[in-house]
Amino acid sequence: MSGEWAEERGVVRWRVRAQARQARLDRLRRDDATLLDRLHATPYENVVFPPVREYEEDAAAEVLRFSLRLGRELFGAGASTRDIQTAVVAVTAAWGMQNLEIVISGCALHLQYAPPGRPPVVMQAVLASEDSRDLSRLTALQGLTARIAATRLPHDEAAGALDRIVSAPARWPWWFTVGGGAVLASMLCVLASGTVRAALFAPLLFLVTNRIAWALTRTGLASFFVTAVQVALLMAGTMALIHPGVLSGREGASLLAANMILLLPILTVVSLTEDAIDGFRPMAAARTVSLVAFLTAAACGVLTVAFLVPGLDASARTTTLTALPVWLTLVTSGIGALGNAVFMGGGPRLVPWAVAAAVTGACVKLLGTTQLDWTAPLAIGVATAAMGLAAGALAPRAAVPARAILIPGIAGAVLPGPDLYRSLLQLLLHTPGAGTYLALTLASTAAIGVGAVLGTVLGAGGERQWRRRLHPAPAH
Repeated sequence: MSGEWAEERGVVRWRVRAQARQARLDRLRRDDATLLDRLHATPYENVVFPPVREYEEDAAAEVLRFSLRLGRELFGAGASTRDIQTAVVAVTAAWGMQNLEIVISGCALHLQYAPPGRPPVVMQAVLASEDSRDLSRLTALQGLTARIAATRLPHDEAAGALDRIVSAPARWPWWFTVGGGAVLASMLCVLASGTVRAALFAPLLFLVTNRIAWALTRTGLASFFVTAVQVALLMAGTMALIHPGVLSGREGASLLAANMILLLPILTVVSLTEDAIDGFRPMAAARTVSLVAFLTAAACGVLTVAFLVPGLDASARTTTLTALPVWLTLVTSGIGALGNAVFMGGGPRLVPWAVAAAVTGACVKLLGTTQLDWTAPLAIGVATAAMGLAAGALAPRAAVPARAILIPGIAGAVLPGPDLYRSLLQLLLHTPGAGTYLALTLASTAAIGVGAVLGTVLGAGGERQWRRRLHPAPAH
């Protein structure tokens, strides 16, 4: 009887929690959710926050000012829009603040504290116009958020901790960071059927174009023109190596594919997909504009040096790529993820997880393309979903954000570099198939965004369910 009674109690408890979660979802769908309802399906959804307190205008302004700084720094480090909202809600709730409205638009973060019967306190912070990433800083900022939510860290101490994170030097010196990108370029060249000779030239071309782009950025030149110049330099540099016979046409194809794919705004694509799915439509629209501007700039760069291509010999016009052995594909994917983790400012603790994610994605992609005869977009989407699933499930144990594991792994395993190059080359040569390769490239890039979001959501949700079963939350 005692066993049946315990089982009945467990069923009743499960039903109560399910009803509470459903009510919270209904409020979210009706758009009349309380502030804490926005923590649904986040690491803070079962945190017991302190009672609500009233804030005077000056004290409320201090809390809002800190929240704006935290949100802006998270955006600059590469956090998703929902992670920014979650961090602001968790921090303000930990300090007993309610009656808060949060709006994240395409260029600003708006906060309003409006308790009943009192004038509202409204503040905003302008967000950067370009997506950026600093994985070490992102990890530190999300760690600070978790610490505030768990320990009710006083405001002064939290502000001091944020100051230390913001003022801390970069994880790696600039030359080491750029070296990580060069390693990634070399590995991507190998994955695009490049020879050892092409893999040696790929990082050199990357270093030249990267430093020129950095110098142009320092002059205040708009990012649109910087991207166009980079693409033009990549095309011109590749042709300069092919024409005198330093590289063959196939080697030039792999070298250009590796460097072109490094310019793709993968973080923007993933963030755009997340925002569209999570309902942050103004942010999704802003990122769509950025993506269109990038593609336009890349096209301008290609057309600028198009006159160099018609003089290529027959060997330079081939777009056939030779498949690598499985073991070499996995090794190069892992090394590429390592280089990308360094290039994005990730610390040593992050590297093993990023490498594991890349190898996982490469295995799934190879299985889909070689054994199951999947198309490239399908294989890339499923592989990215598998990587996101692993990243979402392992992130709490690794004490790093899921995005910090996933993004470096994506670059090492699933980027559609060969299709991108073949599309550009065939467009310039006016040969059949250019539209097909372009469509495959765009579809594969979109599949990366969808797979990353789907996998991360499933992985994080599964991890929370598992943790909830092991350690049931106290009733409150």
